[in-house]
Amino acid sequence: MALESAIKNRNRKQYLTFWILPLVVIGGWLYPLLGYLLPICMMAALVIAPFKGRYWCDWMCPRGATWDLILSKFSLKKEVPAFYRSTPFRMLWMIILMGVLAWKFPAALASLDPINQVGLLFTMLLTVTTAVGIVFGIPIHHRIWCGFCPIGTPSNWIGKSKYALEINSSCKECKTCHEVCPMQVRKWECKQEKGWTVVENWDCLKCGLCIEVCPEKALKFKM
Repeated sequence: MALESAIKNRNRKQYLTFWILPLVVIGGWLYPLLGYLLPICMMAALVIAPFKGRYWCDWMCPRGATWDLILSKFSLKKEVPAFYRSTPFRMLWMIILMGVLAWKFPAALASLDPINQVGLLFTMLLTVTTAVGIVFGIPIHHRIWCGFCPIGTPSNWIGKSKYALEINSSCKECKTCHEVCPMQVRKWECKQEKGWTVVENWDCLKCGLCIEVCPEKALKFKM
């Protein structure tokens, strides 16, 4: 019952934000000013990261919320290969994003209507990256994009050890927590012989579902 309540509460919060993604991806092409919601969300994630890690990515991120509420219904939900979370692959996507911005941004600013053209640029970036997330998400896992998201990656680096998840030696490695974890964090691999230890995977979204489902109560957030 506790898990069901936690899932419902999380979904309720995701319904508050998920609609922003289709609003921009569809409406941004007609009303380019909507595209500016993208850099606002990007900055918000980076502002929160030094205090709570990737907490933004759980339900406040419109794309992450959409992945859980909608894309998850079509995804095969397979185990995500480690390659997609590797530093080189993460860096590749950051370079691609920054490269496109560096290439397109000057031309947008120099246009006759720079405000709308920059908004269209942000809309284009959001549309393309969302399409990538869907293409990868359906055959593998709906949250696979979050493993190499160009904003999730710096949030991972900036938010290391912030509001960290801890695991106790009482863990029986039943892996029940793995079934509900949106990022497939392998928590049991971090436990030590005695007491509590930090789960050093900074992609944890702080959703808390693993804490609710753990039969041994071997998980908690470090306050």
